[in-house]
Amino acid sequence: MKRAILLLALATAGIASCAAAAPAGPVIYPAKGQLPMQQDRDRYECHDWARAQSGYDPAQPQQPGTPSQQPGPAGGPSLNEMARGAASGAAVAELTNHDAGRGAAAGIVASSVVARVREQQAMQARQAQQASQLQAGRNQARSIYERGFAACMEARGYVVK
Repeated sequence: MKRAILLLALATAGIASCAAAAPAGPVIYPAKGQLPMQQDRDRYECHDWARAQSGYDPAQPQQPGTPSQQPGPAGGPSLNEMARGAASGAAVAELTNHDAGRGAAAGIVASSVVARVREQQAMQARQAQQASQLQAGRNQARSIYERGFAACMEARGYVVK
């Protein structure tokens, strides 16, 4: 008797939390006249089984994906980028104010800024791709959970829509 009460309490808690997390769940009809206590136990057992099969738990809030922070190449611009920046800066400075040294330094700084911006853009693109893959994996696990739950309930004599 204690086991039945415990099972009923767990089923009620599990179903309540499932309903809170996923309001648009399946509609389940007891086609073989199952009593409410039997329905609760079946729902809980099928939820538990589907969760184990899929790794997805609708009772758990979805944690936003935090893609790993992969640093870009360290050290700023490459030697080629710095050389091009220095040459460009020197050429512009020579044409405008005849101070090629100062222009070369400005070109190196500019190439460093450009390289840093490119690193940031590449990192953001990687993070967006990882977040997309993470969401696709969650969606697939949810689909497996929903199909498993429905199959379990149907095997126990319920109509699931």
